[in-house]
Amino acid sequence: MSKPGDFFVGILDFFAILVPGAIATAILQPRFGHMVLGPLIAQPSSDAGLWVAFLVFAYFIGHLIFLLGSYMDGLYNQLRQRLSPYDNESAYQCATRLRDTLIDGAERGALNTFQWSRAVLMASCPAAADDVSRLEADSKFFRSLLVVSALAAAVFASGGHGVEATVALVLMLPCFARYYERRLKSTTQAYIHVVALHRIGRLVKTA
Repeated sequence: MSKPGDFFVGILDFFAILVPGAIATAILQPRFGHMVLGPLIAQPSSDAGLWVAFLVFAYFIGHLIFLLGSYMDGLYNQLRQRLSPYDNESAYQCATRLRDTLIDGAERGALNTFQWSRAVLMASCPAAADDVSRLEADSKFFRSLLVVSALAAAVFASGGHGVEATVALVLMLPCFARYYERRLKSTTQAYIHVVALHRIGRLVKTA
C-alpha cells in the first residue's frame, strides 16, 4: 500500500517537473521540435507515438527547468533575510536551538535547520511532514513556472510576438511572489511543528 510520503513525492514530480516541462515543450515544439527530435515528434507514426515522445521530452525539459529554478533559492534567501515576515526568524531561531541541543556539534554542518526539522517530522509526525511537503511542492511548482515564463518570453520575442512576450514577462511577477510565499510558509510550518512537538514531548531525537 502506498504511503502518504510516497504520494507527495509523485505530486512533486508531476507539478514541479512534468507540468512545467509539458508547457515548455508545447512552447518550443513548433519552432525547435524538428531540430531536436526530428520526425519522431514532428511527424509521429501514431497518436500514441506523439504522446510518448511529448511526455519523454517534457520530463527531460522539466528536469532542466527544475535545475535552473533551483538557482532562484539564493535570491529567496536574500529577500527573506531582508523582509522576514510571518515571524519566520523567531520560528527559525527556536528550531535551531532545539537542533543544537539534540545533535552533536560535528553533525550540525551536515544538517541545516530546515533539513533537520523535516527529518524529525518524518520520524515523529508523518502528518506534519505531509503538510510541509504540500507547501514545498507548491513552491517548486511556481519556481518552475517562473523559468517557463522567462523561456516563453524569449521564444515569443524571437518570433516577433511582442504582446505574448510582454504577458509572459508580467506573469513572472506573480509566479515569483507565490513561490516566495509558499517556500517561506513551508519552512515556517516545519519549524512551528518541531517546536510544538517538542513542547508536547513527541519529538524524536536524531542523535
